[in-house]
Amino acid sequence: MRTHARVRVLALSSSVLVLAAAAACTTGNPAPPATTTTAAQTPTPSATPSVDAAAVAAVTDVMGRYIDAIVQMENSGQPDPAPLRDIAGDAIIDQEVLRVADLVKQGIHREGRPALGEPQVTVDGDTARFEVCMDQDDWVGVLGDQKVGSDYGPLPTGWDLSLVDGVWRVTADVATAEVSVTC
Repeated sequence: MRTHARVRVLALSSSVLVLAAAAACTTGNPAPPATTTTAAQTPTPSATPSVDAAAVAAVTDVMGRYIDAIVQMENSGQPDPAPLRDIAGDAIIDQEVLRVADLVKQGIHREGRPALGEPQVTVDGDTARFEVCMDQDDWVGVLGDQKVGSDYGPLPTGWDLSLVDGVWRVTADVATAEVSVTC
């Protein structure tokens, strides 16, 4: 199983569905609560002043569409790669389709959607990183008539993107240990 922050896999243990998180935020001083918004809304990203605002906006837009596509796949129980074609690289598309197909084989889908805090976007030429505190507690797993949520709260989550032929594409999940946003 991958240990990336964004890859939170629903596992079946007997007849109980458990949402496993790769890591939890652990700090001596709790961070102030993050402002949450859904992927359908466009959060205002944090960026350094030297970053191209147009590139940050484009990365933020792609990530909103990417998260919407993942939510659609998991909620519908249909591992359809079509919504990811123009916004993700082949390796990420294959990874997500296989992950959702595995959930479907187990009879699992999800309801709801994750809540997102204010993203942190870093653009460096033709590469970018999108980091956000993602709260999946209300994005519940469903097995038959059982609904199981988590109570992890916001977790640091990140993705890398690349500019390919003038279009930003999600190319990799970022390991939790490499995500700099604090939740």
